[in-house]
Amino acid sequence: MKTKNFVLVSALAFGMFACGEDEVAPESAQVSLAFNTVKTSTGISNANERVLASGLSFSSGFITIREVQFEAESDTDSVEVNFEQVTKIDFATGASTPDISGLVIPTGTYREVEVEVELQDGGDEPAVVLNGTFTYDGVSHPVRFEFNSGETFEVEKEGVITFAGGESIVAQVTFDPNAWFLEVESEQLSVATKNAEGVVVISETQNTNIFEIVADGLDLATEVEISK
Repeated sequence: MKTKNFVLVSALAFGMFACGEDEVAPESAQVSLAFNTVKTSTGISNANERVLASGLSFSSGFITIREVQFEAESDTDSVEVNFEQVTKIDFATGASTPDISGLVIPTGTYREVEVEVELQDGGDEPAVVLNGTFTYDGVSHPVRFEFNSGETFEVEKEGVITFAGGESIVAQVTFDPNAWFLEVESEQLSVATKNAEGVVVISETQNTNIFEIVADGLDLATEVEISK
């Protein structure tokens, strides 16, 4: 199992304290997690003609997470919590089942946050399945990306982050799989092997040369924004 380092735009970890209460305690802030997915490339290109805006897009699929470990430090104290819940995120809509809402974090000012997010592993289906198309020389090819490992993603942030009592907060997590494919050359996808249904499947067992490049790019794909 590999560990990836993400750039933390804001504080994903704050959504990981299970509350179980309908009302927010005065000494706590309530957090809900929302998910956003980027279905079409934003136009990233380079001299090697890797996957361009018009070449690759994803329209459906899912991402399944199973556990989040959170640690935060203030000037006077530290908090560490493990949150376990299998949650499936619909890639087409960003909807999560079940919702990750009604969670709490103790109020306070934090100066350092570390989070580990683990994908689901060992189930009947891969943790990540994305369906899309790749267009090359005017021809469209169906593509499916499958990632079936309990990958752990480590997220760190340093800086002052303050949560007041009774606040309702939304942490929106954005997944951009096009960034995972940033180092894949268009030519590699155009000659990739197709299955019996004519789909280019990229997985640990099919088109493994492309899969290894994409797996190494997973840490480019996630951002988090906090709104109050």
